[in-house]
Amino acid sequence: MKLFGRILLGLGILIVGFIVYNMQSGFRYSDKQTLAYFKKRNIPVKIRTTPYLDNQLHWVETKRASLKDDAPVVMFVHGAPGSGSDFYGYLADSALLDRALVVAVDRPGYGHSMYGKAMTSIADQAKAIKTIIDQYAGRKVILVGHSYGGPIVAKTEMDYPDHVQSVIMLAPVNDPEHEKIFWFSYIGIWKATRWMLSGAWRTSGSEKFSHADELAKIQPGWHSLSKPITHLHGMKDDLAPPINIDFSKKNIPSNMLDMHVMPKAGHLIPFFNKDETRQVILHAIGKP
Repeated sequence: MKLFGRILLGLGILIVGFIVYNMQSGFRYSDKQTLAYFKKRNIPVKIRTTPYLDNQLHWVETKRASLKDDAPVVMFVHGAPGSGSDFYGYLADSALLDRALVVAVDRPGYGHSMYGKAMTSIADQAKAIKTIIDQYAGRKVILVGHSYGGPIVAKTEMDYPDHVQSVIMLAPVNDPEHEKIFWFSYIGIWKATRWMLSGAWRTSGSEKFSHADELAKIQPGWHSLSKPITHLHGMKDDLAPPINIDFSKKNIPSNMLDMHVMPKAGHLIPFFNKDETRQVILHAIGKP
């Protein structure tokens, strides 16, 4: 009985710890933390917002004072869950800052953009990205999307081709026929567990169970892509299966697609394969 009691106590501690962690884990920095991050690295930063629907869109930008007024914009769009803070390392990257204004977006439902309010439509997410792109009129914009951010940046180009120079997808989930649902995904939608999760996790849960339908809605648009699109994918990706590579090859015009298959990479390409990611971004920016 004593052993059983200790097991129950241990499980109780784990459950309480899980609840507390998820209540606090919003996958986001406060504005104060953001300013401190870039101050420590001596990099000028702006925290920007614009009214959107009944809330706001929030993003962070960095650029050198010497950067030309017409320099391109590199705009990062995160997956689920996540926030623009996922890409702060790139916003502090000297090679990128030498050539571009670098932006990290909080997608609707995450970070400080309508936090906790799920916007499950890919088209609506793309419209929100377009609203931020409009803040940089006159500059060419390179969109970089990771995971579920991949089809969102692609949809932005489908719907607003005149506002996007090129698209880079890192480990995207594009194929509606092979959208994986994991057992732990249900934690985000079950009433018995949903209450204990942070706004980011709840938003992610709502998005996850709409992914396949939303990906199917945008599938006809892949054939219409008219700007260069680069796809990086790892063969060891368990979250976005490598069959997404075949989907891109089949659906994106071959003259627009630049495919990079990475035999040893997993799903977290922007974080564990930074050199390769940086190089494709610099290539998209073009010559200084």
